[in-house]
Amino acid sequence: MTSSDPPAPSRPRSATIIMQPEPPPPPAAARAATATTVKLPDNKPAPAPAAPNLPATPEPGGATVKLVIDGESLEVRKGTNVLEAAKLLGKDICHFCYHPGLSIAASCRQCLVEIEKNPKLQPSCQQIVAEGMVVHTESPAVLESRRALLEFTLKNHPIDCPICDKAGECTLQRHYMNHDHQLTRVDVPKIRKPKHKDIGREIVLDAERCILCSRCIRFCEEIPGTGELGMTFRGDHEILDVAPGHPLDNAYSMNVVDICPVGALTAKDFRFAIRAWELRSTPSTCTGCATGCAIEIHHKHEEAFRLVPRHDPDVNGHWMCDEGRHTYKTTDPAKRVRYARVDGEEVSLGHAIATAARRLRARGKKVAAVFSGTATYEANAALADLAGLLGAERFVVGRAAGKTDALLRDADKNPNIRGAITAAGNARHEGELALELAGRAYDAVLFVDGTFELSEVVRKTVESITSVVLADRVTPLVEACTIVLPTTSWAETLGTMINRQGRLRVLQPAWRAEADRREPADLIREVALAMGERDLGSSRDRTRAIAELHDHAELRRLTADPVAARPTLLRFSHSRG
Repeated sequence: MTSSDPPAPSRPRSATIIMQPEPPPPPAAARAATATTVKLPDNKPAPAPAAPNLPATPEPGGATVKLVIDGESLEVRKGTNVLEAAKLLGKDICHFCYHPGLSIAASCRQCLVEIEKNPKLQPSCQQIVAEGMVVHTESPAVLESRRALLEFTLKNHPIDCPICDKAGECTLQRHYMNHDHQLTRVDVPKIRKPKHKDIGREIVLDAERCILCSRCIRFCEEIPGTGELGMTFRGDHEILDVAPGHPLDNAYSMNVVDICPVGALTAKDFRFAIRAWELRSTPSTCTGCATGCAIEIHHKHEEAFRLVPRHDPDVNGHWMCDEGRHTYKTTDPAKRVRYARVDGEEVSLGHAIATAARRLRARGKKVAAVFSGTATYEANAALADLAGLLGAERFVVGRAAGKTDALLRDADKNPNIRGAITAAGNARHEGELALELAGRAYDAVLFVDGTFELSEVVRKTVESITSVVLADRVTPLVEACTIVLPTTSWAETLGTMINRQGRLRVLQPAWRAEADRREPADLIREVALAMGERDLGSSRDRTRAIAELHDHAELRRLTADPVAARPTLLRFSHSRG
């Protein structure tokens, strides 16, 4: 704290978090590099794999078919199946093996329906609609078939629901309660199969619970194309397993947990962590890379427990990668920045904002404004406005490149690098920022988030000048900066990002931020006001303007009605199977 600053109100210090050592500074020869402007990367095509089963909703100008389901006439897209057609009437025909993103096996026979002029019941997932077709989904023959098939499925199924991770969102539980709900007639010992078998990096198999639907097998063959899973033996003794020496280690392996209709495949990361019915669900966007997969955050009491994919045919289809699923750990409550800090002391938020404004506004100071590919468009745009007021030099930083593939994983691990570059305007590369900070070219630097990687030389510079960082969690940069302003994490923010396709992606707050945490754009607004400048507008105002610019109905709804973003208890949203 400088001698001109008033005494700071004290707070108890939070626990120190030990961080990993930083990489060495860049070689001296690199400091002579010519300044370059960061270029906006080209947009990439949609990464989502094409779903083999089309939705029944007719396309404008497309071929259609008229049929009757349970006495109701409807018109559906030509080429769709009866099961999808029934969804248009709100009829969820019970099934196990069918999945809209996978090929059709028709092996469970649970979705049988009666079709007039057909002598036998037909699997609705495999039966393609035809002109004039008349379908009965709730006739006595169909209901008796469902009940009998459920009894057959449960013949050797263990009744261990109280300890099963799938309990509360299990498709078998739901169908049993809706269509059978009878006491078992089995009076002989059930066939026992392997339990708790480690079959890969992320997955544990309980073969006793498996109902042999083959969804997981088809997924591994059709989506990542790795084919690790298969069936062995026959009849009652048939089991799901991996081939010796070929564990389930593909980059999308955790999707088999989502599509498993029972608790046969469980994720090590979520196993026994919490009961599904205690969780709330909030739709959002994955921040693991530039793809921006549509996801649900499953959370309780201001803590996320897992991320699962949300269907988006234009971006990720029904899937997401394992790497993206683990990004919920960046919201770990133990690492959150809850209170402001000035020169190593926790202070009130108002005092920290006033101090930041005074030090940044000091006459003759040369300032650098650092934009980030991991911050929202609103935060970067607010920083651009403040940089204009300060006459600051602009830089764009982001995470290092990582693993990629031809499916969903992008080498660019920044969810919003396009948004950051667009907001920053004429900005320079982070490599030049590191060189200039090492050479003490700036008297002050303002970071929109805490992701910038520090060398030891740059760390010493940041510690010795006016360095302001807006941060949601503790990082080496946050520990080095002289002023820390606590912000919301991506899971607590209503904001937008621009993905690899140039498509607008939406973040929704899963819970209310605690302590002094505020949305970054709101903190930047407060700093500008403390400097005596004009009102830059709130984060919500910026999001509302984006909604109008892009004619985005979801954003309009969220900005107009905060209650619209209220999360839903999973026990009220049926099964994800």
